[in-house]
Amino acid sequence: MEKTVLPDHPAAREEYRHLLETCDAVDREIREVEALTGAKAGECMDVQMEEDPDQQEEVTVQLFRIKLDRLRQLHLASGQAYFARLDFIPVGEKPETWYLGRWGVLDPVTLSPIVVDWRSPVANLYYSGQIGPMDYEAPDGCVRGELTLKRMLTVRGRQLISLFDTGIVSQEAYLQEVLGSISTDRLKDIVSTIQAEQNIVIRHPLSVHLMVQGAAGSGKTTIALHRIAYLLYTFRNTLKPENMMILAPNPLFLSYISQVLPDLGVERVVQTTFEGWCRLGMGARMPKLRGTDRFESNLSLSPEQRRAAGRVLQLKGSLTLMEKLEAWLSALQEKVLPVGFKMAGVWLMERPELETVFLRDLRVFPLETRVAELKKIIRKRVKSAVTLLKDRYNAMTEQQVNRILSALPDTPARQQKIRGLYLLRDQRYAEVEARAEAYMSRYREKFALPDLVGLYRAFLQECYPSDAAEMLPEDNTVRREDLPILALICRAVYGLKTRPMKHIVVDECQDFSPFMVALLKQANPAATFTLVGDLYQGIHADEGIRGWEEWEGPVFNGQATLTHLTVSYRNTVEIMNLAQSVAAKYPIPSVRESRPVLRHGEAPRIFPAANEKERLSLLRDQVLSWQREGFHSIALIEKTADQARKLFRALGPELNARLLSESDSDYRGGVMILPAAIVKGMEFDCVAVCDASRENFPEDEFLCRVLYVMLTRPLHRLTVVHKGAPSPLLPDR
Repeated sequence: MEKTVLPDHPAAREEYRHLLETCDAVDREIREVEALTGAKAGECMDVQMEEDPDQQEEVTVQLFRIKLDRLRQLHLASGQAYFARLDFIPVGEKPETWYLGRWGVLDPVTLSPIVVDWRSPVANLYYSGQIGPMDYEAPDGCVRGELTLKRMLTVRGRQLISLFDTGIVSQEAYLQEVLGSISTDRLKDIVSTIQAEQNIVIRHPLSVHLMVQGAAGSGKTTIALHRIAYLLYTFRNTLKPENMMILAPNPLFLSYISQVLPDLGVERVVQTTFEGWCRLGMGARMPKLRGTDRFESNLSLSPEQRRAAGRVLQLKGSLTLMEKLEAWLSALQEKVLPVGFKMAGVWLMERPELETVFLRDLRVFPLETRVAELKKIIRKRVKSAVTLLKDRYNAMTEQQVNRILSALPDTPARQQKIRGLYLLRDQRYAEVEARAEAYMSRYREKFALPDLVGLYRAFLQECYPSDAAEMLPEDNTVRREDLPILALICRAVYGLKTRPMKHIVVDECQDFSPFMVALLKQANPAATFTLVGDLYQGIHADEGIRGWEEWEGPVFNGQATLTHLTVSYRNTVEIMNLAQSVAAKYPIPSVRESRPVLRHGEAPRIFPAANEKERLSLLRDQVLSWQREGFHSIALIEKTADQARKLFRALGPELNARLLSESDSDYRGGVMILPAAIVKGMEFDCVAVCDASRENFPEDEFLCRVLYVMLTRPLHRLTVVHKGAPSPLLPDR
């Protein structure tokens, strides 16, 4: 039997015994939950619920789903039971020892915690505290005492890999060790390295909207995902994963972050893009999107052309346009109303009553639903009118019959006349019923409405006649910046088929317009928001925001907290210094200066290339060199998608590289060739900025933001190549 090798630490044997006991407890609970559910740990199993299940059945399904979620957590815990130990002495109480893990584990007999969940109140001692006097906020109030031990433990299954007791110095050493490791294919959880400023964001109160200005590499995305996990743990009795949503920039980014929440034991959170949310809401009514990417178009425009196009984009994303559209839609509901409903001389509903029913009683519904509900009322009135008319015809017929009976003797001729009167009455009955059927079949014509694009066009022509030519969609296709407008029209006229959320996380939110966020808020009135972004990475600033005040007051009525994450954990000092020198060309006064965590590495390398052949040779050699060093995720970033495609044709097969685009939904690491438009939020071991030449990146604020995004992607190595003269945005060499 292979002998267990323990770390060189006086407490290693004690900690190893505790690890084995914990693993035994986890295994016991796994077997118990497997017996209760019939499921097996590590196998995929879920429960699908009907839209309107029986209440008792719903409770049963929910309880079963909770057990399955617990089984998933226990399976993950069997791989890493915990990552830290805390010894704490509360004032006037006995010493306490807590082991922190991604998931809590209870002793089945005493129900005392064997492992404490990282989201529990006591975990604040780990994330916010140092050795010495400390306190944490428990459900029963503040607990004061002294933290006597803070021990980091690396465990894998039943193996104790390392442990050391942390102070400020050793904690920074541990952080640098983690940050210095080579990355994996996708973004991972960071529960063992959450820093104090990040912990504040994660545990921010659910009831208050939160806006986070975070430097590149400050962990904005990861922290936002951990915040979701924290909220689901803290409010587990009232908050369900299905009622939480994260909006990401594109499908590729969703794939990149896809493993974080499952690794934290969280399933079924809605993860989509704003376009995906609109597509779900509008369904088949959503118009076809035009293929040209606006970011790619902007890259080919001059600053003057970009400013002209940006004016229209800013208008489309503004709250001013949103308010005008809401007023126009409000007026539209009156315009679509007919003067009333009248059939065969009988009033079914006159205008005053119609306004009361349509504009007041049914006002909570979209127009299309109101039209359908009103139809039910009118159909009943039509039936009543038919009955009334039949009664009239019948009364007239009976009067005529009585006159004949009193005026003529009982002869075959009199009987023939009476039969004729009743036959005529029955014919009129049939005519009335046919008229009623025809009337209801033409009911919808009284509310003639164009399709979504037609309504959009009518709004622009009426409210923005001078700009309509620039803003109008062509050939019934629309751009992405038109989606909020179309979604609001659809919501008012047809309704949006989206499930109301209770909490929404918007990543890379600086590229969201005030209109977009206000629409999400309208459609989810019970939701609070966590918005994370970086104004320095606002490469869609012509549509997004230039300052957080554009949301803080107008959208959230001052009920939002702005916090800053200023430390970058991604880049080495040397890489961050280069990136900041570029960003400093166009500073943003409201944004606090970022600083890298103290991790040094190889200085960025800047290579000139005399021609295309030399450029390709430099890039090829650099990738091969990085692969020999053992780096896994290597990104070759071009300015445009067209440049990325050309580079892929030249080097892709030789380097076994993948060409990635915004529509890709499968991120796998390795050697990747990407355009600048899709790299925001992502990080790689090594990055080559493929052509930072004067021609590619002249002096321009927009291009400065693009170059900054490209330079802040690497964890370890950065190479910048320029064909011909270097960009003036780069520092003088």
